[in-house]
Amino acid sequence: MTDPLSVLLEGTAAQARRRFDRRNGRLGNSSTVHAVHLQRWLGEMLIPAPGCHVGTGTWDFTRFEPTNDPVTCGRCLRSPQVRQAASDHVPPQLELELVSPEDSR
Repeated sequence: MTDPLSVLLEGTAAQARRRFDRRNGRLGNSSTVHAVHLQRWLGEMLIPAPGCHVGTGTWDFTRFEPTNDPVTCGRCLRSPQVRQAASDHVPPQLELELVSPEDSR
């Protein structure tokens, strides 16, 4: 890919892949959270998409927004491969340092 349009489109696809690195996704303002997989977009370019292959009703893949929320899509959770990928996307729990009242004096 050396033509300017292909370079631009691959850059757009690469940026989308970076945004979804180790994250789940939500379509538009839906409350359903999907596991993410990479799907072929144009030629050999890959973009993030819902793991359950639900239709988005548009060519605008930017409607698929990254989130750290856990997967809630029933179709995604029924797939063993998608379920494993979804569990890999769960962010670690925040650790808080506990201080006893005696330590704060």
